[in-house]
Amino acid sequence: MSGDILKQLRETDFFKELSDDALQAVAAEGTVRRYAEGESVMRKGDAADSFFVILDGNLKIVTQDAKGDEIIINKVQPGETVGEMSLIDQRPRSAGAVALEEVEALELSKDVFLELLTERTDVTLGILKGYSNRLRFSTTYIEKVIDWSQKTAEGDYSFLENTQPMLNRAGSDDDKAAQLLSAFYSMVRKVKAREEGLKQELERLTFEIDQERRKREFEEITGTEFYAQLKAQAKALRERRAQG
Repeated sequence: MSGDILKQLRETDFFKELSDDALQAVAAEGTVRRYAEGESVMRKGDAADSFFVILDGNLKIVTQDAKGDEIIINKVQPGETVGEMSLIDQRPRSAGAVALEEVEALELSKDVFLELLTERTDVTLGILKGYSNRLRFSTTYIEKVIDWSQKTAEGDYSFLENTQPMLNRAGSDDDKAAQLLSAFYSMVRKVKAREEGLKQELERLTFEIDQERRKREFEEITGTEFYAQLKAQAKALRERRAQG
C-alpha cells in the first residue's frame, strides 16, 4: 500500500484518528479500484458487501424519479466515503454512485467495516461524524429546494443566474446544494420557457381577438339603418357642395 494512499486515508473523517499501525492494517485489507468517467461505482438496489473511500476524483450520488430520470442528491469528493450505510442497516443500496471524472477509490469489505465498528471506537466516532455532516447537508439541501420552489411559484427566476457546473468545488453546504440541484435547474428552466411561450401565445391571441372584435363592431355599426342614413346624408351634402 503506497504512502500516498495511507496519507489520503488519514485525511478522512473515518480514519484520521487511527494510529499508523492501525491505518496500515486497514489499508492492507482494501483493494484500489479505478473508474472511468460515467462508470457506476455502485447501483441503487444492489446488495451491499463493501464500502468505498474516495482517494481521487468526484462522484455523484444518484437516484431516479417516477419517470426514470436521474436525480442527483449529493456529490462526493476525495476523503469521503460511500456505501457504508447499507452495511449498517443490512438493506440494498439506497442510491447509486457514478464517476463524474476518473475516480480512484479504496474498496473495503463488509467484514473489515464491521470489525472496525466493534474494535475501534475512534473509527465509530468518525462514522458518526460523517453521518452528522450528511444530515446537516440534507437539511440545507431541503431548505434550498423549498426556497426555490416558493420563488418559482411567485414567478421569481433570479436564482437561475447562479447556476454552477457540477465539478466546481463548493465551499459551504449552501454552495454545494446549489451545485447539486441541476435537475431542479432543468425543471425550472422548462417551466420558465413554457411560461414565456404561453405569454407570447396569449399576446398573439389577444391581438387577434381585438382585431376580430374591432372588425365585428365596425360591421355592426356600418350595418345599421342609422349609419345608412348618415352615409346618404353625407353623399347628398357632397353633391350639393359640388353643384354650388
